[in-house]
Amino acid sequence: MIGTSRRSAGRRPLDKSRKERFFDLVNVPLLAFSALLVAYGSVMVWSATSGMAGGDGLFKRHLVGVAVGLVPLGVAWFVDYKALRHWSGPLMSLLAFLLVSPRIPGLGTTAKGATSWLQVAGVRLFQPSEPGKLVFIVVMAALIAEYEGRIERPRDMWRVLGYLAAAIGLILLQPDLGTGMVFVGITMAMLLLGGLEGRRFLVIGALVAVSVTAVFAVDGTLDKIAGKDVALKQYQKDRLLVFIDPERDPAGAGYNLQQSKIAVGSGGISGKGLRAGTQSNLHFLPERHTDFIFAVLGEELGFVGAVALLGLYLGLLLTALSIAASSRDLYGALIAAGIIGMWAFQILENIGMSVGMMPITGIPLPFMSFGSSAMVTNLGAVGLLQSVWSRRYGT
Repeated sequence: MIGTSRRSAGRRPLDKSRKERFFDLVNVPLLAFSALLVAYGSVMVWSATSGMAGGDGLFKRHLVGVAVGLVPLGVAWFVDYKALRHWSGPLMSLLAFLLVSPRIPGLGTTAKGATSWLQVAGVRLFQPSEPGKLVFIVVMAALIAEYEGRIERPRDMWRVLGYLAAAIGLILLQPDLGTGMVFVGITMAMLLLGGLEGRRFLVIGALVAVSVTAVFAVDGTLDKIAGKDVALKQYQKDRLLVFIDPERDPAGAGYNLQQSKIAVGSGGISGKGLRAGTQSNLHFLPERHTDFIFAVLGEELGFVGAVALLGLYLGLLLTALSIAASSRDLYGALIAAGIIGMWAFQILENIGMSVGMMPITGIPLPFMSFGSSAMVTNLGAVGLLQSVWSRRYGT
């Protein structure tokens, strides 16, 4: 457990060499794993967009997203993360605005069934719930750090869950069920580090199960009363039903899953080669550069390419975990834990849905899927981790 004892961690020795001081400020493994994942993702986006209408433009947009993402990486690294704790109130207001903004008339636009994007003068700009993930992490870290590593009273647990429920409620207005699930993953990781007792995780799990069941039970009735989809869109319900019964509606709601499994399975050990995947190039695989980028990787680079990706993710997550362990205070450790939860959940969900082990959602694969909003958010998360690392001696 990381508690307040870290506040009295040792100070940086004054007699260190220039090389040692460099490694005090820069976590090289974090930058290396991040850069390798960005490069790997860029290659896969290039391959996945080949043969698509406007594919060259999509790839250029991907590279622009990488370049833009270097700005929040640098800013988050430069800013002392401890100062963010004093801005919890304004950041909570910013988070609420980000999650609600797509529903503001004239600002939001609908894509793939969800009103989760902002546009100005007809130009789609970004998905505000993506940077909202980082704001949520910073806000929740400040809240949970108040308990100094011991969340013992039930009312403290309910307070944290109340913040989570409020955020998810705003997300479901879009509706963006996938991002709501990511917020749950973030919160669970932070509570695990923040001192919540193990038995209470069972309570939270039961609450989630009951809530999902209740939504399904009453959603149809609410839709009939309102004359429209209220909580869940029909395609979202179909995706969950297909996960329960994979053979359900193979030509409709189950089509994406079937094509993804075929693509991954046909890659074999070494794959068919870049830009040589038949499922993607013959347009059987939908959303191949976004939601199902892992299926493209599995078909074109095979088992070897998939293992290489998982190895990079493992290195990234273990490096982030070491940064959490090295933090001089609980607040910094909680920020790192939230980022770990965000990445780990998205990796498990995206890869899991590609092989039929998780329900299909629109959750992007970190650093791999096409999408500037997600790329900027992930690089901003790297900057936050570097901020925690570079200030672990209290400077």
